[in-house]
Amino acid sequence: MTSTKPYCIAKRTVWEAYQQVKANRGAACIDDETIAMFEQNLPGNLYKLWNRMSSGSYFPAPVKQVEIPKAKGGTRKLGIPTVSDRIAQTVVKRTIEPILDPIFYPDSYGYRPGRSAKQAIAVTRKRCWQYDWVVEFDIKAAFDQIDHGLLLRAVRTHIREGWILLYIERWLTAPFETAEGDQLPRDRGTPQGGVVSPILMNLFMHYTFDAWMQRTNPLCPFARYADDAVVHCRSRKQAEDVMQSIALRLAECGLTMHPEKSKVVYCKDSNRTESFPQVYFTFLGFTFQPRKALSKQNRLFTSFLPGVSTDALKRMRKTVRGWKLNRQTHVALAELARQYNPTIQGWWNYYGAFYQTAMLHVYQHFDRALERWARRKYKTLSGRKQGSGQWLCKMKDAEPQLFHHWRVVGDMDG
Repeated sequence: MTSTKPYCIAKRTVWEAYQQVKANRGAACIDDETIAMFEQNLPGNLYKLWNRMSSGSYFPAPVKQVEIPKAKGGTRKLGIPTVSDRIAQTVVKRTIEPILDPIFYPDSYGYRPGRSAKQAIAVTRKRCWQYDWVVEFDIKAAFDQIDHGLLLRAVRTHIREGWILLYIERWLTAPFETAEGDQLPRDRGTPQGGVVSPILMNLFMHYTFDAWMQRTNPLCPFARYADDAVVHCRSRKQAEDVMQSIALRLAECGLTMHPEKSKVVYCKDSNRTESFPQVYFTFLGFTFQPRKALSKQNRLFTSFLPGVSTDALKRMRKTVRGWKLNRQTHVALAELARQYNPTIQGWWNYYGAFYQTAMLHVYQHFDRALERWARRKYKTLSGRKQGSGQWLCKMKDAEPQLFHHWRVVGDMDG
């Protein structure tokens, strides 16, 4: 039977998109509808969405604007679409990703299948050994400043389906709705928090930066994760020239290089002795700087290496404080391990991938919190710092596998 709908979208595609949205969970939007509420009439809601998308009558709701604190102060504005809009965006993302992802450069690592931040860190570490200089730059509010005209031109270059072009344009211009209920029109940007925003950001940055770098500076390799990037150079002059040219290129495309957060860095180590004020940079939660290392001949030398950043350590310590362990004296030690091991393991899996000893600070912080917990739980340890320290050592000896960091620190010592 021939469909009378102007756009051919399979019902199964909408169903699979819903399953993906459900797996990702996420907050309710301006209509306060949660996934559970959407599922109360799941067949009807999915059919209505498919019907509207297929007929061209689908219009996204305003996007809920949520401000979340940044690690270094200030706030970041997220845009949270409704459940229906998240499903619709997932339908489009699943359709365009196989078309767009193959055109992206290998050194674009953000929000891509089979690529990760850890891969970006690993390749950057290797290049810091090969190149003496790095340009680190930050883009001011990149998601909020994307030029719609330039982005849509890039989309039309690769995407032919009319319904995809129609709905991407509608998502880009859907207004923000604030907590007070005010609607703010949008003529720039793609909301952070939208399902389709990361791939649109990658497409925009592919033409704004990646392809342009390949044309203009082919001998300066880079690693980019969404709007965060580092570029490697042979000399200080080359680095300063490249930084200036990147700033001009970003401005041409409607973006602004952050003057305080962008700099030229010298990758100082035992073999590089030039004097330069900037000898460290932070990329994806890791600070690259001169660090002590052991050679294959067991000799100490200075290498330029990534390790967990000070800001990341502060965030982790803040999280530990938020757990308020000393108020949980009603539970056993094993229950604390069950509750917090997933988080501790997640930290280790990411930040422990490079220069593991830098993670000891946060583990010591957690262990001190355990000691305070023990002093409140056991009267014999009350007010005895030394005693609680001895108690912790006994616990580690008796159950070295109990907490994830006890296992990995034991392995490091071994």
